[in-house]
Amino acid sequence: MRRLQTSFLALAALLAVPAGAQPDLSRRVGTTVADTGVPGYRFTAVTVASPERATRYRLRVAVPTRSAPAAGYPGAWLLDGNAALMDLRAETLERLVRQASPPVVVFVAHDNDLRIDADARAFDYTPRRPGGDAAQRDAPGSRRTGGADAFLGFLTGEARAQVARIAPLDAGRQAIWGHSYGGVFVLHALFTQPAAFARYGAADPSLWWGEGHLLKEEAAAVAWTGAAPSVQLWLGSARPAPAAAATPNPAAEAMRRARRSVPPEAAET
Repeated sequence: MRRLQTSFLALAALLAVPAGAQPDLSRRVGTTVADTGVPGYRFTAVTVASPERATRYRLRVAVPTRSAPAAGYPGAWLLDGNAALMDLRAETLERLVRQASPPVVVFVAHDNDLRIDADARAFDYTPRRPGGDAAQRDAPGSRRTGGADAFLGFLTGEARAQVARIAPLDAGRQAIWGHSYGGVFVLHALFTQPAAFARYGAADPSLWWGEGHLLKEEAAAVAWTGAAPSVQLWLGSARPAPAAAATPNPAAEAMRRARRSVPPEAAET
């Protein structure tokens, strides 16, 4: 487990996006280390359909060229896979491959070339809230939400099976990382299905989402019956809520209300 921790932290520390950064939703992937190559790793791309709904995902899988351990490779699953690939430097993977048990790294993206697919990630990375379909809307932009459980089932089911066909995986040494809304998903998975992964990493998770919905999930978290997973949180500087405008803006007011619903020290406790 220590080897998985070292590998995971090396990746996660270099992928955490500053809290104040606003993604440019028009950016495309372009050339990444998956195209230029990294000594000690080989890249494979596979497109996988979710059995739960009509959505396709693009998995870029970095596999160590050295032989797999008897139990299979540890794995690091990175959400917002296109953005993670764009931010990852070859030197990071070169550091990983020198370790005793380098991981398979899975970059999980929606099947397009956008750096961030805002609509798709808003749905896949957020849990369903109480209420009907009308309640499954994102406060900042009225995007559809509530697909996290289906997405988690996809990751631990069809996606993991597809990656295992590319490289043998050690089921007990799989880790997941996500930033912002991806961090919401990581914590939701931890609170509801803690055995799904051995290590969870959330960078600047949007705890304000759903007016503190994750805090309620934490209070009702599923009890661990086996070895407790390991959790890392990376926190950026606090991002202020939008200032009140002279003209009423329902989306901005919803964001202010959501941010006020969560104590400033929520991530620390």
